[in-house]
Amino acid sequence: MDQSTSCPVCEHQGDEAPVARLSDRRKGLSGRWDVVRCDACDSQYMTPTPSDEALTEYYSAYTSDSEVVLVDGLGTKKPLLRRAYHWLSGDVDPRDFVSIPAGGKVLDYGSGGGTYLSYFHSRGVDIVGAEISDVMIDACSKAGLRLHRVHSFDDIPFPDAEFDVVYLMQVFEHLRKPRRFMQELGRVLKPGGVLYLAVPNAESAWRRIFGANWVSGWFAPFHLVHYTEKSLARLAAEYGLTVVSSWSRTPESWFRLNLKAALYRDDHRVEAHRSLIDSVPSRLVLMCLLRLTDVFLRKRDCLVMSFRKVQE
Repeated sequence: MDQSTSCPVCEHQGDEAPVARLSDRRKGLSGRWDVVRCDACDSQYMTPTPSDEALTEYYSAYTSDSEVVLVDGLGTKKPLLRRAYHWLSGDVDPRDFVSIPAGGKVLDYGSGGGTYLSYFHSRGVDIVGAEISDVMIDACSKAGLRLHRVHSFDDIPFPDAEFDVVYLMQVFEHLRKPRRFMQELGRVLKPGGVLYLAVPNAESAWRRIFGANWVSGWFAPFHLVHYTEKSLARLAAEYGLTVVSSWSRTPESWFRLNLKAALYRDDHRVEAHRSLIDSVPSRLVLMCLLRLTDVFLRKRDCLVMSFRKVQE
């Protein structure tokens, strides 16, 4: 049955088409969550949106499984090798594509394990992070990194026109209020500043192939909104941000997770499931096959877009 609701991306109200009914196949949380599609902007979103209290409970389980990784030897010491490996693996890493002007100030929002924050800091970049996890904040602070505590994913506690570059890697899909947050991103960017977003791609060919087993992208109940290139561009334009670039790729780690979800349908913690698919030879085969499929599949799993704030 269609559900009457309001799209969190474009605010269209009406009967939205059901897309999927999902369970948490990654962390094993109990429950079922519905995803619907907005006819106006093509975004897909969870309905009803979980409450703040529910999200706090979900994230207590999510962050307890997370790792703090401040030192990445390959990524730090061998940048050319890192880029070559990421081309093969399909990993989306801001160290490979974020362009920072000389003397520019950078915001890493949703710093996670701190790898990127630590890398840019070690290169002399004026960078500050923002994170909700106490574990991550404590670890980064002890390492001498500047990391602001945010109380929710709607919070950007920085002055107007503060940053030349802002990047969010796999964060925007977690937001309950993407319109307000995009407005805030535009506010903290300097005129001419650049925003980089990486999100699961709701138009991915692999989403259609895997269906409910596309757990890397769906990740219920943590991923609240699923974007297309069109819907992100439309939202950004409302707040003075124009598209600079757009591309997509499928990380082997995402594909492997989805493949395990399809093969082990009764497993509700596929992230923890170890099998032959996780062996190095199997992973190398998957990487090569995915790069071959890139020739035919233009809509891949991870969408990366950059936007420039219009000069005032």
